[in-house]
Amino acid sequence: MLYKLSTGKNRGATTKAKRITLADIQWAEKDLENLISQNIHDLIYSNDLMTIFTERPRQEEPDILALDATGNLYIFELKRWSGKSENLLQVLRYGQLYGRSDYDTLNDLYQKQHTGNGSLLDVHAKYFDLTDGNKIKEEDFNQTQKFIIVTNGLDQETIEAISYWRGNGLKIDAITYWVYEINNEHFIEFDMYSPVEGFLAYESCAFVLNTNSSNDSACTQEMIQEKKAAAYYPGWMEKIQKLQKGDCVFLYQNGIGIIAYGLADGKLRKKDYDGYTDYEYYMNLMDFQTLKTPMSASDMRKIANKDFPFRMTMYSISEETKEALIKDIKENRL
Repeated sequence: MLYKLSTGKNRGATTKAKRITLADIQWAEKDLENLISQNIHDLIYSNDLMTIFTERPRQEEPDILALDATGNLYIFELKRWSGKSENLLQVLRYGQLYGRSDYDTLNDLYQKQHTGNGSLLDVHAKYFDLTDGNKIKEEDFNQTQKFIIVTNGLDQETIEAISYWRGNGLKIDAITYWVYEINNEHFIEFDMYSPVEGFLAYESCAFVLNTNSSNDSACTQEMIQEKKAAAYYPGWMEKIQKLQKGDCVFLYQNGIGIIAYGLADGKLRKKDYDGYTDYEYYMNLMDFQTLKTPMSASDMRKIANKDFPFRMTMYSISEETKEALIKDIKENRL
C-alpha cells in the first residue's frame, strides 16, 4: 500500500494512492517484459544480472533469460495479472526445457537477438568487468538455475507452493508489483517476496565500489583526497549513475580491502580522464570516513558471513550487511 503523507497539523489523515492495473493503462505483457529486461539490475539487488534473451511471439520460451557474474541462469516468467500457482508451474516448465542448456545453446539464444555483439563468453566478461584471468569458462555457464515469477500480487496458494519448492532445494522467488495512479501519472512499485525468510526486500541503498587501483593507482588516492566515488571508461563509469542521495558507498582497494566510506550526495558529475572527455563519472561522498585499519576481503566475509563479488566495479549489499560492516568499522578501525 502507498499513502500520501500530510505535513500539516493533521498528520494522521493520510490518503491512499489509487491502485490500478497495467491493463488500465493499455500496457501489454511485452511492455512489462521490456521494462524489466532493461532495468533488471535494479530488481535483483543482490546480484547484477545480464539479460541474454527475451521471449519471441508464439514460442514456448521464458519471458526473460539472464546470467549473473558466475554464469548462473535466471529464468523469469512475467504476468500482467494477479499471481496464481499456474504461473509457478509455467516457470518450472521452462526450467525443464532450459535447465540443461549448455554454453553453445545459450550462445545461440543470445546471438538470435544480439547479432554482431560478439560471443556470449566475451560479452559476459565485458559486462561484468572480468579480466582474462577471471573470465569464467564455457563449462561454467548454467551450473545453477534460479526461477523468478513476476506478478501483480500473490495468492496464498502460490506463496505456499514457493515455500514448498524452496524447502526442497529449488531456488525460486517471486517479485510482486503494484501500479498506482497519482495526479494522472502512473507509477509501478516492485517488491521481492521471500516466503522462507519472511520479509520484503527493499531497494538497495548500500554499495561497494572498487577504486580501480589495478589499472591506475592514482585513482584510489584521488578518491580519498577528494572524498568521492568514481568509475572510469564507458561500460564502467555508468555504475555511478545508480547512486542516489544518502546511499552508503564503501571504497574497496584491491589487495587491501575497504579503506573508506561515505554517503553519496546524489549529484552526478563528469570530468576528463586519461585524455578522454567525460570518461570519469563521480559523486561526492558526505560524512566521509577513512579507515585507520583497512577491512580486508577475508574480514568482510567473516563479518558479514557471506561472500562478495570482489571482481566487479560496483555491487550492492543488503542493509544488514552494511550495518555489520559499519559496526565493525566504528568499533575497530577509525
